[in-house]
Amino acid sequence: MIDAYFVVRDNCQTFFMRLHRMRHIAFFIFFFVVSHDQLKSQVISSAELKMMTILNAGSNLITGDLQNTKTIIVVSISNDGKLRGDWKTLAEEAHFYIKKLNIDAVLYFYIDDLIAGYDVRRAISDQLIKRNIKNIFMLSRDKINGRDQYIGVLTPFNQKPDFISNNQEAWKSQTSDLEILFRNLARAIDNADLTIENLLIIDHPEYYHGSDIIRGRRFESYNTDLRIDRIAIPKFTDLPVPDNSERPSNSKMQAIINDENKNNLQKNAILERIMSAYPYKFEIVPYQYDEKKLLTRGFQFVLMSVASSGKNVRKLLGYKTSDNEKELVAINANSNSSTEKTISMDATVYKYYVKHINSGDIYLGVQWDADSNWQEAMKNHISAIIKKLGEKQ
Repeated sequence: MIDAYFVVRDNCQTFFMRLHRMRHIAFFIFFFVVSHDQLKSQVISSAELKMMTILNAGSNLITGDLQNTKTIIVVSISNDGKLRGDWKTLAEEAHFYIKKLNIDAVLYFYIDDLIAGYDVRRAISDQLIKRNIKNIFMLSRDKINGRDQYIGVLTPFNQKPDFISNNQEAWKSQTSDLEILFRNLARAIDNADLTIENLLIIDHPEYYHGSDIIRGRRFESYNTDLRIDRIAIPKFTDLPVPDNSERPSNSKMQAIINDENKNNLQKNAILERIMSAYPYKFEIVPYQYDEKKLLTRGFQFVLMSVASSGKNVRKLLGYKTSDNEKELVAINANSNSSTEKTISMDATVYKYYVKHINSGDIYLGVQWDADSNWQEAMKNHISAIIKKLGEKQ
């Protein structure tokens, strides 16, 4: 049935395009009419939660350029936050339908890789702008009441490092069947009466393999100028909460964002405790993507971090990687007797590094000091800096 439904449309034969469109509309009227009540019952997908963005999914927006511009696909699978599961299998299954719908999906991301850190967001955003990406399709497979639910969200790319703006219009569908989700999308596309120009679409997903986030040089050491120059420590900044609580799903997201903002108070208190031992010049400040503004305030360095799978973090920061390497050793250097633990290469780790703002040079430290939680990773890195800078030269 699905092959009969998703027929590749011939843009050069107007008659067959119209006939195909009529078959689509008739099929959906008979089988799948999405009601307003169904939309209201939708839950927040894991992709939306990780993006921490409130979307106006009630608009059911399908952008007019969907079938003649490029789109990225962001895949999320709900889990314990440590392992990625079979996300590429879901991507392969989804691409079958996406190709039939003439959506030019040029790059597939796992959600954690897209939001791995400030430098990563900026690099990916620049990459998407250069490739003229116009749309983002977020596909989540979440466990809801013990059952798999597929949630698709389609919205424009805002051309910024946060990718999606609050209260941005979006199309959204939630079902227990992946095929039905894409049938719902096909119906919305038919109703939008789009112009089809995407004909040469790749047969299999192209996966994101990392970005060049290092603007300057890379050092596995510490910059001794930290003894005299100020370093900016990015604080956990409160997320904006738009006043659009009349939509039930948005009300839930607002509550989640409120909780996250409360947690930020505790996180910033931890930041202060970690930095209290740092004997040189620093200040905890809100991060700005335009780092030149930090320069004007007298900062020469900024503490940065990457949070993603161990494999991706090492690749982003220029460490050697091997397909045969399955685990990483995390070294806790906060005491006189260092302790070690092993972490799966596919598990989430946090790695801190110092960036010289003007040159873009990064200083990673002399040893791999990442950890499975940000507090320990930051302690490891700051402690190592203090130890090294305190040594007699």
